[in-house]
Amino acid sequence: MNVRLQYDLDFLAGVHYNNQLQMNHYSVSINLLTKTKDSVSTNIALDRIKLFVAAAMESTVFINQANQEQAEFLQMIGANVTTLPEEPVDQIVGMMLYYKLNAIMEGRMEIVNLDISSTLGDSVWYQHDEEDLSGPFAADGWWHQASMQHDSMDAEPVSDNVVKVTATGWHEMNLDWPENTTGATRAKILYANFPRNEK
Repeated sequence: MNVRLQYDLDFLAGVHYNNQLQMNHYSVSINLLTKTKDSVSTNIALDRIKLFVAAAMESTVFINQANQEQAEFLQMIGANVTTLPEEPVDQIVGMMLYYKLNAIMEGRMEIVNLDISSTLGDSVWYQHDEEDLSGPFAADGWWHQASMQHDSMDAEPVSDNVVKVTATGWHEMNLDWPENTTGATRAKILYANFPRNEK
C-alpha cells in the first residue's frame, strides 16, 4: 500500500539577482507518495531529502548559470553556489527542488506536489506538481542527477586518458539503498609479480 506523507522544511539562502546579493528565508511543503513496501528505503529517501537541504541548500547562493563569471567569483571566495537555468525567483527554486529531490529519491518515494514561499517573495506560495510543464528544467542538468551535486560549474579538465567516475555521495553518508549494501564485500587489491625480461 502506498502511503501519503507531508514534510515541511525551512532554509536560509542567498539570492544573486539584478547584480545584488540578498539573503532569503524559504519555506517548503512537500507532499510525498511512497513507492516501495520497504520501510528502510522509505526512511533513506526522506533522510536524503533532509541531508541535501541541510548540506547543499542551507546558506547556498542561488544564481543564474548564465552569470558564469559572478558564479565563479562567489565560489572562489568560498561561497556555496547553486546554479539555476534561469533567474533565481521562488518559482524556479521550487521547480529545481521538485526535480532534484525526486531524482535523489530514485523512485523509492515520489513528490506529488511541492509548494514554496519566501520572505523576499512576499510570502506568496508557488506550487508545482507532475502535471506542470518542465520549462527550463526539461534540459539535462544536475537537477536530474541522483547525487549531491547542485551546480553546473566546470570542474578541472580531465585528461582523455583518465576514466572519470562520478560518485553520488550517498555511500559516504551511509544513505545507500539496502540492496547496494547487503552482501557487500571489501575490495581486494591484487599485486602482480611479473618476472623481469633479462633478454
